[in-house]
Amino acid sequence: MAVDLHCHSTASDGTLSPASVVALAAEQGVTTLALTDHDTIDGVAEAVHAGADHGVRVIPGVEISTGTPFGRTMHLIALFADPDPPGLTRALTQNRARRDERIDLILARLAALGPEISRERVDAHATGTVARPHIAAALVEAGHCSSVQDAMDRYLGDHRPADVPHRGLDGAAAVRLVRELGGAPIVAHPGTLRLGNTGLEAYMQSLATVGLVGIEVHRPEHLPGQRDVMRRIARRFGLVASGGSDFHGPESRFRLGDTGEPALPDDAADVVLSAVGKRVPSLE
Repeated sequence: MAVDLHCHSTASDGTLSPASVVALAAEQGVTTLALTDHDTIDGVAEAVHAGADHGVRVIPGVEISTGTPFGRTMHLIALFADPDPPGLTRALTQNRARRDERIDLILARLAALGPEISRERVDAHATGTVARPHIAAALVEAGHCSSVQDAMDRYLGDHRPADVPHRGLDGAAAVRLVRELGGAPIVAHPGTLRLGNTGLEAYMQSLATVGLVGIEVHRPEHLPGQRDVMRRIARRFGLVASGGSDFHGPESRFRLGDTGEPALPDDAADVVLSAVGKRVPSLE
């Protein structure tokens, strides 16, 4: 048995359809799965339906891109009991518009650096929300980079030359919004904020005061020391120790359901949603 509360499908920058992600989860012993595509819940209904067929409890979710006071992008996982929370789609539509603006700014930076690719070429690689991996794929296709990872390392990754911080919804505002809509907000991959232990603790404290529910502790790339730091922060501010594989497809570094050692507890989804007075969706 395994629980994974962070993964992606072709509704954003994953390479498997929502139904295929759920089918793979069943094959790999994942009993509870949250589909958390970037700034969209378009794949949730398909995933929930597939979950009923495969005996996998699917938690409706989304990964929201937000801005921060220190100029970096923070990703916020939002988990819900309702597959289509009223008001969420409208908020995500607005955030995707900001995301599209960011994509265009990244393409302009790339052109200034040398590699020039069209927006149409990028869009051709996406079936849902457009994200940096789609730009990376276009760079590879155009012969500017040897692989998607090469493109991320050289140009597109956090703090690389062509990266542009998210300029939309502020992190604290996103936490408040998710709570207002009945969801549970969780900070994704907190180490990527690069704040150092003291800075991260201070920022998590500020988000906890406006309703943050959890922080990702259980991630396969976390070394024991990193996991201990995240767990200490969670305990100090009463946050749930959540986590997930951040699976994007078969080519991902970590397999679906891999949340590191020790693994994410079997009741993690129940604990997260109970923190906002909700219950884990039942299999239909």
